Amino acid sequence: MSNKVKKITPIQALLNLIVSLFTISCVFPIIWMTYTSLKSGKEYQENILSLPSSINFENYVQVMRNANFGQYFYNSFIVSLLTLTLVLILASITGYFLSRFKFKGRKSIYAFFMLGLVVPTHAWLLPMFIQFNNLGILDKRVTLVLPYITFAMPTAIFLLESFIQSIPIEMEESASIEGCGVWQSLWKIILPLCKPMLATVLILTFNTSWNEFPFALVLITKDSLKTVPVALSMFTGTYTTNYPQLVTALVISIIPVVVFYALFSKKIMEGMVAGAVKG
Repeated sequence: MSNKVKKITPIQALLNLIVSLFTISCVFPIIWMTYTSLKSGKEYQENILSLPSSINFENYVQVMRNANFGQYFYNSFIVSLLTLTLVLILASITGYFLSRFKFKGRKSIYAFFMLGLVVPTHAWLLPMFIQFNNLGILDKRVTLVLPYITFAMPTAIFLLESFIQSIPIEMEESASIEGCGVWQSLWKIILPLCKPMLATVLILTFNTSWNEFPFALVLITKDSLKTVPVALSMFTGTYTTNYPQLVTALVISIIPVVVFYALFSKKIMEGMVAGAVKG
């Protein structure tokens, strides 16, 4: 039994090289940030690319203790978690009813949500600040949750509504014959089939709310409620910047995003493939 070695053409080799270089360019910044966070300020100034002479977690201690970064991390996590939970629930219900039911005003409601995809997000900043100020809901735990839900809903509804339309309605009709109601169809039939797209919505929503900066800067002034993106800007001074501690804070800030993506990356790929095939 002979083993045949598949020959690689020059074009395939070139494409592999390009993909490899692109992968390295994506991974290297994370690697650099990780080992730079273990360096002292002196080592960083001597050579920003060199490896640390010894593993030192002092930067992490300083960031979490003196910079109060743990509180900012907690604030971002709570805001992102609340936003994510409400967006998944509301978008699932809205996308299901828009895709399965024909009623007066359906197209207008759908167009209203899709309008959110074309309106620049930061065009809402000043009107929202004035409105929140008049309502007295600035500097509250839910202050950032409300606009973040608003930003995420159009994309989430668009993805879920399109995906649900591709699911055969005969499955629900068969279930209804056996006494399955509308809500049971949604929770027991539709949502389990939508797991890949729900994972995509989860990552997009969490990533957006976790990294959002302008609204967090303007709508929140209490230090006890500030989020990670605003906290990162505090490491940069007018004349000096503590780069090792700034990089350490960046490493801490990307951990939730990396964890979420690692947990749901398989479902995201399934959603992309399913969307491509059914589209």
